[in-house]
Formats: sequence, structure tokens, C-alpha cells
Amino acid sequence: MKTLKILDWPQKRFRSETHPFYKWNKQFREHGLKVSCQHDHLDKKFMEADYALIHSRYFDMGKNIDNGARQDVEYLIEYLSKLRQNVGKVIWFDAADSTGSSDFGLIPYVDVFLKKQLLKDNNYYLKPRSENDLRIWMNRGNSPATYSFVPCPANELHKLKVGWNIGLNDYRYFGYKLSRLSNYLPYSMYPLKYTEVLSNRTLDLTFRGTIHQERTRAYRISEQRNIILDALKKINGKIASGPPIHKSSYWKELRSSKLSISPYGWGEICYRDFETFIAGALLIKPSMEHLKTYPDIFKPLETYIPITWDLANLEEGIDYLIANFSDYQHIAKHGQEQYKNILADADDFVCNILNAIT
Repeated sequence: MKTLKILDWPQKRFRSETHPFYKWNKQFREHGLKVSCQHDHLDKKFMEADYALIHSRYFDMGKNIDNGARQDVEYLIEYLSKLRQNVGKVIWFDAADSTGSSDFGLIPYVDVFLKKQLLKDNNYYLKPRSENDLRIWMNRGNSPATYSFVPCPANELHKLKVGWNIGLNDYRYFGYKLSRLSNYLPYSMYPLKYTEVLSNRTLDLTFRGTIHQERTRAYRISEQRNIILDALKKINGKIASGPPIHKSSYWKELRSSKLSISPYGWGEICYRDFETFIAGALLIKPSMEHLKTYPDIFKPLETYIPITWDLANLEEGIDYLIANFSDYQHIAKHGQEQYKNILADADDFVCNILNAIT
């Protein structure tokens, strides 16, 4: 049996992006791969593996690097080079939210470069940094990129593979105290609770989000969010919008809403996308046709309603969907069913990972 060791977030910093490896650990064994997560890059046991997968956010935290320097790329390159000499394959999982990447400087020192989502047009990654934004939808003609990136070397492009996205996170809500244990709480005892898709919901639409001011660097990131929050003020209907609220109240609101709109932010894919499927609302989202991801549940007019990146005619579109919700209710149902099927298909996930790393 071969081994896959994952260098994950430190144990005291709970994140569930590696949740499917805990959830389907048994299925990995059935496919001949023993998977374990570790939390110390200096642990010698991590050097003893057929496949060593590094979650990029581990090294986002300065204390995980010997000298505490978050930007100490030289140390990281030296570490990856040493690791590569001791394990079968080194896999870098770029956990950034966008299809773009700031980590291409590391790609020569790994064997596989996984991302949550990739552009269908890989040539975008080869362009000079001044021409394209890290987040493709933020391009503004000849204007300088807000977030530039180091291009991927052409001879390393073949290493880019789709890993898995946040759709496979644990969306069972336990609250803060139990959230750290969620990887170990079986679904047979604590199932994910779906809400039936119904046309007689009490809210027409819900959207929560923080507005960033124009002078902040995050303003461009929240551009779509700002437009939506402004547009919702002008729409007639039962709308729940404004700043974020407590998680339990948020879930109650979402489960009572016909429509849910989920713009791009730091990346294209958002937790709200999958929460919408669970809550049985109809997902409205900027078009996802430019990317490939896993699991890919974004099927236009089958699982969600696509809108243009510039959110043109947003108010008219939402008014129309509110007035004609019964004609589009089947899309919400199909989206929820597709998501249920994905979360029940362990073998598909295991095979996707094996194809990506081997």
C-alpha cells in the first residue's frame, strides 16, 4: 500500500479543506493509498511517503517557517528540494481562492501543482504580469493589474492539475466549540441537513456581505458585492441584505429564501454557492464558463442562473426571477440533487485525486 501524507494547517487552526480525506479515508485505503494529515513540516515522518502534499496555507503562517519570515521563499525552495529527494512525489496544493496563482515561483520545485480551480485557457498563466490580473474578471483593458502575478514557465505548465474545491468542505454547522472535531464526527450520526426546494418561501432573496471602501486594497475584490448590495436597495420584494449576521441566523435566512446571489470575491467559488444548494434556494452567480474545477456543479441554467461579470441589468434580472420563480424552481432542485450526489460519491473523489497526483 502506498502512502499520501498531507502537510495541513496546524491543529489549533481548524480549517476543513482537507475534510474529504478524513471523511473518505477508508475508501482511499480500498484503492491502495494510506492517507494521513500532519501538522509539522520538520517532522521526519513527513519525509517518509510515496506522495507528500503540502497545503499552501501552512506556509502562509510565518511561525511555521524556521525563522518566522512569511516571505522567506529561499527557505521554502530549499525545503521543497530536500523533500523531493526523499519522497516519491511532492505535490503543492495552491489553496488560493482564485483561478490565478501567486505560487508559480515554486512550480519548478514540485512534481504536481494542484489548484481548486483552473482556467480552461492555460495560456493566460504564461502572460507577463503587467498584462493580466491574478483574478481574470478584474482585467480592465490596458489598465495596470491590481493584483499581478509571476507567470508560469511554459515548460512547467503540464504540472497544473485540478485538485478539489471547497464544495467538499464540512457544511454541517456545529458552532465554534465543536467545529474542530467535525472531521471525526460521522455522517451517520450527524447528517448534513438539506432544506426542500419550495416556492412558498417567506423571503424572495437573501444576500449578506461587507462593503469595502474605495481607498482600501480590497475595494476591487468587493466590487461585485458592492454593486449587488446597492442594487438590492432598489428592488421591490422581501429582501434580506446587509452586513454578515450570526451563522445560525444566516442559515435560517437562507433556508427561507427563494433566491441567493453569490458574486466573486477573493475567488470565483464561494462557500455561499454550496450553502445555497443545501438550503434549497436558487443560485444566481457570475458565469463560471471560463474555469474547470472539481467537483464541477456549475452548469448554466441547469444548477444555477449565470449573469455577466459586470452584473449588467442586475435589477431587472432579479425582479424577473422573483416574479417567475416557479418557472426556475427546477434549477434549484437539480442543483441540490447534483450536490447531494457529489457528496455521496467517495469513489469519484478518490479517483480524481489519484489521477491528479499519480
